[in-house]
Amino acid sequence: MPLSSKLRPITFGWHGKLDDFITQIAWAPDGRQLAAASVSGQVAIYDAAQGKALHLLEQAHADGCDALAWRPNGKVLATSGRDGTWKLWDVAEGKTLTEHEAGAMWAEHLAWSSRPIGDDGYRLALGAGNRITFWNETGAPIGEPIKFARTIIEIGWVLGGGTLAVATSLGVSLRDPLTGKEERAFTSREPILNMAFSPSGKWLMTGLQDCTMHIWNTDNSAEMHMRGYAAKVRQLAWHRGSRWLAAGGGEVISVWDCSGRGPEGRTPTLLEWHPDLVSALQYQPEGDWLASGARDGSIAVWSPTQRQTQIGGVKISSGVTRVAWSPDGKTLAVAGEGGEVQILAVE
Repeated sequence: MPLSSKLRPITFGWHGKLDDFITQIAWAPDGRQLAAASVSGQVAIYDAAQGKALHLLEQAHADGCDALAWRPNGKVLATSGRDGTWKLWDVAEGKTLTEHEAGAMWAEHLAWSSRPIGDDGYRLALGAGNRITFWNETGAPIGEPIKFARTIIEIGWVLGGGTLAVATSLGVSLRDPLTGKEERAFTSREPILNMAFSPSGKWLMTGLQDCTMHIWNTDNSAEMHMRGYAAKVRQLAWHRGSRWLAAGGGEVISVWDCSGRGPEGRTPTLLEWHPDLVSALQYQPEGDWLASGARDGSIAVWSPTQRQTQIGGVKISSGVTRVAWSPDGKTLAVAGEGGEVQILAVE
């Protein structure tokens, strides 16, 4: 994977290290802190500017931490894991504010609403096993659990932050967070691996078990099917403008134009450089660059809509598990299978 001399240099900033495979990384809403979690159950909260570990929670979850979610005011971090619990942490003190049983052996999904819901302020959704539960800002339960026929694969707040999307292998369900009632459902004929709503809410993309991608136009319920992937499409990333969707599914990244009637029948832009399977993708929140990581540790930054699509590339010492742009899009955090937490900047 030779690099062109025309590419911009990517500089390495500070480096953190946990004791095992990094499962999640998450920037605080103001970008001043970065949280990282490992499969051993460690959770670290770093000063994003200096790389100092402000808090190292050695046993945040005894059998591994699977989810991190910052409350939108940045003062509280929610975590959940394979010990069947979820917790709220005071990030200033590094202390547990509250701890609850999740209702299942593994608690893998957490998501704060992006805006206040009802009279309870920001609402936390927890997905554990086949159940969704809602909690208020202080960790008190709201309403009754919502049970699904299959295990929950992914959750996320969509459509302006007032609707919860829940994906299982059978499809995607949109839920009213005040009543828990289903507002709309999208059923899949093949088992679903993940979901990604466009920021506009018009498009719902899902990767499927059969190495394809299924698409719904939520405006008119039209469906599309994209084939030809070398591996299961486990990575989906939307550009902020809702026109471009980047998808993994092998060593090559495909970027689809979803304007107008959608991507069906169009030829995607192919981004080729990684020598191993792509394992992480994310667009800048306020820019146009796409970051990708692969299982061999290679990391690339792309500008897919420009003539020179690749901006730069580097490598870390183990396979990439996560990439995450800072809220201002100027800094890239990368996590590795060996426990690395690496900060990068594109010059």
